[in-house]
Amino acid sequence: MLEGITAGFIFSLSLFPGTVWLARVGYTGASGQVWAVAAGFWLAQLLWMAFAVPGLMMMARHLVFFSAGMHLFAAFVLLYMSLKYFRTPRADALDPGIALPLWQTLFRRAFVQSLAMPMRLPAAMAILLSTGVFINNRADWPVLPGILLGTLIGVSWWWGQTGFLAAFFAQRVPERITLRSLNKIRPFCGLLFLVLAGVVIVLGL
Repeated sequence: MLEGITAGFIFSLSLFPGTVWLARVGYTGASGQVWAVAAGFWLAQLLWMAFAVPGLMMMARHLVFFSAGMHLFAAFVLLYMSLKYFRTPRADALDPGIALPLWQTLFRRAFVQSLAMPMRLPAAMAILLSTGVFINNRADWPVLPGILLGTLIGVSWWWGQTGFLAAFFAQRVPERITLRSLNKIRPFCGLLFLVLAGVVIVLGL
């Protein structure tokens, strides 16, 4: 379960644009709109994990001969993500510059945009591999409920806390402080995924 919690948290943390958008909605919108956005991202992240965990289990179980290749590909994905974070522009304002739509529309847009990102599935699998989820656990069906429960906790942890902060503090905390906090996520994720790329290579040796 611990590997699932770690992977779910990191996977949600990696959606930096979603976190920035959530803060912007909190800065100008109502709490219901904030929770709608958080719920949209939360649900999409859970669905990606629901695909990634059994998919990776089947690969680890039936493609043992390709284990080194899987880890190398995961390292490539993590290095790519690290580079993307280092090159991502800083968030420079919280005002979204548009009138926010109803919460139903915000939920749908957050869900669809997060679900439609093509790199989310390989990123989820790479993060799971870097936690050693099927090294510390047998690649078998009985372990899936515990891992999936862990991912539920990890994903809920990130979007729950960021939703709470955006809903109750985005309009109370000075904008420059919120922006400074948000922009610390970028280099942190860049370094984190660089380290994970090294970890996944070591685990594949």
